[in-house]
Amino acid sequence: MSTSVAVIGGGPAGLQAAATLSHLGLDVTLVEQQNFLGGAVARHQYQVLMPDFSSGPELLKRLIQTVNEDPHVKVYTGTTVGSVLESDGTFHIQLEGAHQESIKAQAVVLATGFDHFNPARDGKYGYGLFPDVITGAELEEMFAKGPIRRPSNGEIPESVAFIYCVGSRDRQVGNTYCSRVCCAVSAKQAIELRQQLPKARISMFYMDVRTYGLWEDTLYWRSQEEAGVVYVKGRIAEVTQLHGRPVLKGEDTLVRGPFEWPFDLVVLAAGMEPSRGTHDLAQKFQVSLESHGFIQQASPMQNASLTNRPGVFVAGAASGPKAIEDSIAEGDVASLAVYEYLKAKVTL
Repeated sequence: MSTSVAVIGGGPAGLQAAATLSHLGLDVTLVEQQNFLGGAVARHQYQVLMPDFSSGPELLKRLIQTVNEDPHVKVYTGTTVGSVLESDGTFHIQLEGAHQESIKAQAVVLATGFDHFNPARDGKYGYGLFPDVITGAELEEMFAKGPIRRPSNGEIPESVAFIYCVGSRDRQVGNTYCSRVCCAVSAKQAIELRQQLPKARISMFYMDVRTYGLWEDTLYWRSQEEAGVVYVKGRIAEVTQLHGRPVLKGEDTLVRGPFEWPFDLVVLAAGMEPSRGTHDLAQKFQVSLESHGFIQQASPMQNASLTNRPGVFVAGAASGPKAIEDSIAEGDVASLAVYEYLKAKVTL
Protein backbone atom coordinates (compact mmCIF):
# COMPACT_ATOMS: atom_id res chain seq x y z
CA MET A 1 0.00 0.00 0.00
CA SER A 2 1.41 3.39 -1.02
CA THR A 3 1.40 6.24 1.44
CA SER A 4 0.33 9.25 -0.56
CA VAL A 5 -1.42 12.35 0.71
CA ALA A 6 -3.38 15.03 -1.16
CA VAL A 7 -3.12 18.58 0.16
CA ILE A 8 -5.85 20.83 -1.23
CA GLY A 9 -4.86 24.48 -1.10
CA GLY A 10 -1.51 26.13 -1.70
CA GLY A 11 -1.52 28.92 0.87
CA PRO A 12 0.79 29.04 3.91
CA ALA A 13 -1.02 26.19 5.71
CA GLY A 14 -1.06 23.91 2.67
CA LEU A 15 2.55 24.67 1.75
CA GLN A 16 3.72 23.93 5.27
CA ALA A 17 1.66 20.73 5.41
CA ALA A 18 3.08 19.51 2.10
CA ALA A 19 6.67 20.17 3.18
CA THR A 20 6.25 18.49 6.56
CA LEU A 21 4.45 15.46 5.13
CA SER A 22 7.30 14.93 2.70
CA HIS A 23 9.81 15.32 5.52
CA LEU A 24 7.95 12.53 7.30
CA GLY A 25 8.50 10.24 4.32
CA LEU A 26 5.17 10.59 2.51
CA ASP A 27 4.47 11.34 -1.13
CA VAL A 28 2.36 14.47 -1.55
CA THR A 29 0.22 15.96 -4.28
CA LEU A 30 -0.40 19.66 -3.65
CA VAL A 31 -3.45 20.98 -5.53
CA GLU A 32 -4.06 24.73 -5.90
CA GLN A 33 -6.89 26.24 -7.94
CA GLN A 34 -5.02 29.46 -8.69
CA ASN A 35 -2.15 29.63 -11.15
CA PHE A 36 0.17 30.61 -8.31
CA LEU A 37 1.02 29.45 -4.79
CA GLY A 38 0.90 31.51 -1.62
CA GLY A 39 -2.80 32.09 -0.94
CA ALA A 40 -3.93 35.52 0.26
CA VAL A 41 -0.34 36.62 0.99
CA ALA A 42 0.49 36.24 -2.69
CA ARG A 43 -2.91 37.33 -4.04
CA HIS A 44 -2.77 40.68 -2.23
CA GLN A 45 1.04 41.03 -2.33
CA TYR A 46 1.57 41.39 1.41
CA GLN A 47 4.99 43.00 1.83
CA VAL A 48 5.03 43.15 5.63
CA LEU A 49 3.40 40.62 7.95
CA MET A 50 2.09 41.12 11.44
CA PRO A 51 2.89 40.83 14.27
CA ASP A 52 6.67 40.97 13.73
CA PHE A 53 6.80 43.05 10.53
CA SER A 54 8.65 40.26 8.73
CA SER A 55 8.76 40.03 4.95
CA GLY A 56 5.83 38.45 3.15
CA PRO A 57 7.76 37.78 -0.07
CA GLU A 58 10.59 36.12 1.87
CA LEU A 59 8.14 33.87 3.71
CA LEU A 60 6.51 32.77 0.46
CA LYS A 61 9.86 32.28 -1.24
CA ARG A 62 10.94 29.89 1.52
CA LEU A 63 7.67 27.94 1.59
CA ILE A 64 7.27 27.70 -2.18
CA GLN A 65 10.91 26.88 -2.85
CA THR A 66 10.76 24.06 -0.33
CA VAL A 67 7.89 22.27 -2.08
CA ASN A 68 9.05 23.04 -5.62
CA GLU A 69 12.47 21.52 -4.95
CA ASP A 70 11.11 18.45 -3.14
CA PRO A 71 11.02 15.35 -5.36
CA HIS A 72 8.31 13.84 -3.16
CA VAL A 73 5.89 16.75 -3.70
CA LYS A 74 3.92 17.15 -6.93
CA VAL A 75 2.60 20.68 -7.31
CA TYR A 76 -0.49 21.15 -9.47
CA THR A 77 -1.57 24.80 -9.89
CA GLY A 78 -4.57 25.92 -11.90
CA THR A 79 -6.23 22.69 -10.81
CA THR A 80 -9.41 21.89 -8.90
CA VAL A 81 -10.99 18.79 -7.39
CA GLY A 82 -13.74 17.24 -9.48
CA SER A 83 -15.24 14.01 -8.20
CA VAL A 84 -14.15 12.13 -5.07
CA LEU A 85 -14.73 8.44 -4.35
CA GLU A 86 -13.47 6.54 -1.34
CA SER A 87 -12.86 2.80 -1.56
CA ASP A 88 -11.14 0.65 1.08
CA GLY A 89 -9.56 3.64 2.77
CA THR A 90 -8.24 5.21 -0.43
CA PHE A 91 -9.56 8.44 -1.91
CA HIS A 92 -9.84 8.42 -5.70
CA ILE A 93 -9.74 12.09 -6.69
CA GLN A 94 -10.44 13.29 -10.21
CA LEU A 95 -8.63 16.53 -10.90
CA GLU A 96 -9.84 19.16 -13.34
CA GLY A 97 -8.25 22.17 -14.98
CA ALA A 98 -4.57 22.29 -15.90
CA HIS A 99 -3.99 18.72 -14.65
CA GLN A 100 -6.86 16.47 -15.67
CA GLU A 101 -5.96 13.19 -14.10
CA SER A 102 -7.01 10.84 -11.34
CA ILE A 103 -4.91 10.55 -8.20
CA LYS A 104 -5.10 8.22 -5.22
CA ALA A 105 -4.52 9.36 -1.65
CA GLN A 106 -4.70 7.54 1.66
CA ALA A 107 -5.30 10.84 3.46
CA VAL A 108 -6.34 14.39 2.54
CA VAL A 109 -5.53 17.76 4.11
CA LEU A 110 -8.03 20.52 3.35
CA ALA A 111 -6.23 23.88 3.49
CA THR A 112 -8.69 25.93 1.46
CA GLY A 113 -8.09 29.21 3.28
CA PHE A 114 -10.54 32.11 3.36
CA ASP A 115 -12.07 34.91 1.32
CA HIS A 116 -12.38 38.51 2.40
CA PHE A 117 -15.88 39.85 3.01
CA ASN A 118 -17.03 41.99 0.09
CA PRO A 119 -18.07 45.36 1.61
CA ALA A 120 -20.33 46.04 -1.38
CA ARG A 121 -22.79 43.72 0.37
CA ASP A 122 -23.30 46.41 3.01
CA GLY A 123 -24.25 49.63 1.26
CA LYS A 124 -23.56 51.95 4.18
CA TYR A 125 -19.82 51.92 3.54
CA GLY A 126 -20.01 53.28 -0.01
CA TYR A 127 -17.58 50.65 -1.25
CA GLY A 128 -17.70 50.45 -5.02
CA LEU A 129 -19.38 53.85 -5.20
CA PHE A 130 -16.64 56.12 -3.86
CA PRO A 131 -13.15 55.47 -5.24
CA ASP A 132 -11.36 56.55 -2.06
CA VAL A 133 -13.09 53.85 -0.01
CA ILE A 134 -10.91 50.75 -0.22
CA THR A 135 -10.37 47.49 1.66
CA GLY A 136 -7.40 46.52 3.78
CA ALA A 137 -6.41 43.98 1.14
CA GLU A 138 -6.38 46.71 -1.50
CA LEU A 139 -4.21 48.82 0.78
CA GLU A 140 -1.73 45.94 0.90
CA GLU A 141 -1.62 45.98 -2.89
CA MET A 142 -0.95 49.72 -2.75
CA PHE A 143 1.95 49.13 -0.38
CA ALA A 144 3.39 46.64 -2.87
CA LYS A 145 3.10 48.99 -5.82
CA GLY A 146 3.77 52.17 -3.82
CA PRO A 147 3.61 54.98 -3.01
CA ILE A 148 0.21 55.45 -1.32
CA ARG A 149 -2.09 57.72 -3.34
CA ARG A 150 -5.80 58.47 -3.44
CA PRO A 151 -7.40 56.36 -6.21
CA SER A 152 -9.69 59.24 -7.20
CA ASN A 153 -7.03 61.80 -8.13
CA GLY A 154 -3.57 60.38 -7.45
CA GLU A 155 -2.91 62.84 -4.65
CA ILE A 156 -1.12 62.03 -1.39
CA PRO A 157 -3.77 61.51 1.32
CA GLU A 158 -3.54 63.92 4.25
CA SER A 159 -6.06 61.98 6.35
CA VAL A 160 -6.83 58.27 6.52
CA ALA A 161 -9.62 56.49 8.41
CA PHE A 162 -9.82 52.79 9.20
CA ILE A 163 -13.22 51.26 9.93
CA TYR A 164 -13.07 48.06 11.97
CA CYS A 165 -15.35 45.00 11.90
CA VAL A 166 -16.61 45.36 8.33
CA GLY A 167 -18.43 42.12 7.67
CA SER A 168 -17.58 40.74 11.12
CA ARG A 169 -19.67 40.68 14.32
CA ASP A 170 -22.59 41.84 12.19
CA ARG A 171 -25.85 39.92 12.23
CA GLN A 172 -27.30 42.01 9.41
CA VAL A 173 -24.78 40.64 6.92
CA GLY A 174 -24.86 37.18 8.51
CA ASN A 175 -21.35 37.08 10.00
CA THR A 176 -21.73 37.05 13.77
CA TYR A 177 -18.16 35.98 14.56
CA CYS A 178 -14.97 37.96 15.10
CA SER A 179 -12.42 37.61 12.29
CA ARG A 180 -9.66 37.70 14.91
CA VAL A 181 -6.83 39.38 13.00
CA CYS A 182 -8.41 42.49 11.44
CA CYS A 183 -7.68 44.82 14.37
CA ALA A 184 -4.06 43.76 14.47
CA VAL A 185 -3.61 43.95 10.70
CA SER A 186 -5.11 47.45 10.66
CA ALA A 187 -2.71 48.57 13.40
CA LYS A 188 0.17 47.12 11.40
CA GLN A 189 -1.01 48.96 8.30
CA ALA A 190 -1.35 52.24 10.20
CA ILE A 191 2.26 51.94 11.35
CA GLU A 192 3.32 51.33 7.75
CA LEU A 193 1.25 54.30 6.58
CA ARG A 194 2.94 56.57 9.09
CA GLN A 195 6.31 55.75 7.52
CA GLN A 196 5.02 56.87 4.11
CA LEU A 197 2.75 59.69 5.33
CA PRO A 198 4.55 61.38 8.25
CA LYS A 199 2.12 64.31 8.40
CA ALA A 200 -1.16 62.50 7.76
CA ARG A 201 -3.99 62.26 10.31
CA ILE A 202 -4.67 58.54 10.84
CA SER A 203 -7.77 57.49 12.78
CA MET A 204 -9.24 54.13 13.77
CA PHE A 205 -13.01 53.74 14.25
CA TYR A 206 -13.80 50.66 16.30
CA MET A 207 -16.40 48.81 18.37
CA ASP A 208 -13.69 47.03 20.35
CA VAL A 209 -9.98 46.58 19.72
CA ARG A 210 -9.06 42.91 19.83
CA THR A 211 -5.30 42.64 19.56
CA TYR A 212 -4.92 39.24 21.15
CA GLY A 213 -2.13 38.19 23.47
CA LEU A 214 1.25 39.75 22.77
CA TRP A 215 -0.13 41.83 19.90
CA GLU A 216 -1.34 44.43 22.41
CA ASP A 217 2.12 45.98 22.88
CA THR A 218 3.63 45.25 19.47
CA LEU A 219 0.70 46.63 17.48
CA TYR A 220 -2.02 48.43 19.45
CA TRP A 221 0.14 50.54 21.76
CA ARG A 222 2.92 50.94 19.22
CA SER A 223 0.49 52.35 16.66
CA GLN A 224 -0.54 55.04 19.16
CA GLU A 225 2.73 55.83 20.90
CA GLU A 226 5.09 55.62 17.93
CA ALA A 227 2.84 56.30 14.95
CA GLY A 228 0.44 58.77 16.55
CA VAL A 229 -2.68 56.91 15.49
CA VAL A 230 -5.93 58.12 17.09
CA TYR A 231 -8.51 55.51 18.18
CA VAL A 232 -12.18 56.54 18.20
CA LYS A 233 -14.72 54.21 19.83
CA GLY A 234 -17.75 54.67 17.65
CA ARG A 235 -20.28 53.18 15.28
CA ILE A 236 -20.35 54.22 11.65
CA ALA A 237 -23.87 54.86 10.37
CA GLU A 238 -22.83 55.53 6.79
CA VAL A 239 -20.07 56.76 4.51
CA THR A 240 -21.08 59.48 2.09
CA GLN A 241 -19.10 61.81 -0.16
CA LEU A 242 -18.77 65.58 -0.19
CA HIS A 243 -16.61 67.59 -2.58
CA GLY A 244 -14.91 64.41 -3.75
CA ARG A 245 -13.94 63.21 -0.23
CA PRO A 246 -15.46 60.36 1.80
CA VAL A 247 -17.35 61.53 4.89
CA LEU A 248 -17.84 59.27 7.90
CA LYS A 249 -21.10 59.78 9.76
CA GLY A 250 -21.65 58.08 13.09
CA GLU A 251 -21.59 58.33 16.86
CA ASP A 252 -18.69 58.47 19.27
CA THR A 253 -19.88 56.02 21.90
CA LEU A 254 -17.48 57.29 24.57
CA VAL A 255 -18.44 60.97 24.55
CA ARG A 256 -21.98 60.16 23.38
CA GLY A 257 -22.00 62.53 20.47
CA PRO A 258 -22.55 62.36 16.71
CA PHE A 259 -19.75 63.08 14.28
CA GLU A 260 -19.38 63.84 10.60
CA TRP A 261 -15.75 63.78 9.52
CA PRO A 262 -14.24 63.97 6.02
CA PHE A 263 -11.16 61.93 5.11
CA ASP A 264 -9.02 61.61 2.01
CA LEU A 265 -8.87 57.81 2.20
CA VAL A 266 -11.06 55.28 4.03
CA VAL A 267 -9.82 51.73 4.64
CA LEU A 268 -12.37 49.03 5.46
CA ALA A 269 -11.05 46.24 7.68
CA ALA A 270 -13.03 43.52 5.92
CA GLY A 271 -13.34 40.25 7.80
CA MET A 272 -12.71 36.65 6.81
CA GLU A 273 -15.31 34.32 5.32
CA PRO A 274 -15.10 30.66 4.30
CA SER A 275 -13.47 30.43 0.89
CA ARG A 276 -15.62 29.64 -2.12
CA GLY A 277 -14.05 26.22 -2.40
CA THR A 278 -14.55 25.22 1.23
CA HIS A 279 -18.26 24.40 0.97
CA ASP A 280 -17.79 22.53 -2.31
CA LEU A 281 -14.92 20.41 -0.99
CA ALA A 282 -16.71 19.75 2.29
CA GLN A 283 -19.51 18.18 0.28
CA LYS A 284 -17.17 16.17 -1.92
CA PHE A 285 -15.17 14.82 1.01
CA GLN A 286 -18.27 14.54 3.22
CA VAL A 287 -16.95 16.59 6.11
CA SER A 288 -19.14 18.71 8.36
CA LEU A 289 -19.24 22.50 8.41
CA GLU A 290 -19.79 24.52 11.56
CA SER A 291 -22.60 27.08 11.74
CA HIS A 292 -20.65 29.86 9.97
CA GLY A 293 -19.58 27.70 7.04
CA PHE A 294 -16.03 26.85 8.07
CA ILE A 295 -14.91 23.22 8.32
CA GLN A 296 -15.90 21.76 11.66
CA GLN A 297 -13.05 20.68 13.90
CA ALA A 298 -14.20 17.33 15.27
CA SER A 299 -12.13 17.41 18.45
CA PRO A 300 -10.12 20.64 18.80
CA MET A 301 -8.97 19.79 22.34
CA GLN A 302 -7.49 16.52 21.04
CA ASN A 303 -6.15 17.69 17.69
CA ALA A 304 -7.19 20.82 15.79
CA SER A 305 -6.86 19.10 12.41
CA LEU A 306 -9.39 16.32 12.92
CA THR A 307 -12.68 16.37 10.98
CA ASN A 308 -15.67 14.10 11.35
CA ARG A 309 -14.38 11.88 8.54
CA PRO A 310 -11.40 9.56 9.09
CA GLY A 311 -8.60 10.29 6.69
CA VAL A 312 -9.65 13.90 6.04
CA PHE A 313 -7.86 16.64 7.99
CA VAL A 314 -8.04 20.43 8.04
CA ALA A 315 -5.40 23.15 8.42
CA GLY A 316 -5.37 26.92 8.55
CA ALA A 317 -8.24 29.33 7.99
CA ALA A 318 -10.42 26.65 6.41
CA SER A 319 -11.62 25.94 9.96
CA GLY A 320 -11.98 29.58 11.02
CA PRO A 321 -10.21 32.96 11.02
CA LYS A 322 -6.52 32.69 11.88
CA ALA A 323 -3.26 34.59 11.67
CA ILE A 324 -0.62 33.43 9.23
CA GLU A 325 1.66 32.02 11.91
CA ASP A 326 -1.24 29.98 13.31
CA SER A 327 -2.06 28.64 9.85
CA ILE A 328 1.54 27.56 9.34
CA ALA A 329 1.57 25.86 12.73
CA GLU A 330 -1.64 24.04 11.87
CA GLY A 331 -0.02 22.79 8.67
CA ASP A 332 2.46 20.97 10.91
CA VAL A 333 -0.29 19.78 13.26
CA ALA A 334 -2.26 18.29 10.36
CA SER A 335 0.86 16.62 8.97
CA LEU A 336 1.63 14.87 12.24
CA ALA A 337 -2.01 13.80 12.58
CA VAL A 338 -1.89 12.33 9.06
CA TYR A 339 1.33 10.49 9.89
CA GLU A 340 -0.16 8.97 13.03
CA TYR A 341 -3.32 8.02 11.14
CA LEU A 342 -1.40 6.28 8.37
CA LYS A 343 1.05 4.66 10.76
CA ALA A 344 -1.87 2.94 12.45
CA LYS A 345 -2.95 1.52 9.09
CA VAL A 346 0.31 0.49 7.48
CA THR A 347 4.04 0.29 8.18
CA LEU A 348 5.49 3.42 6.59
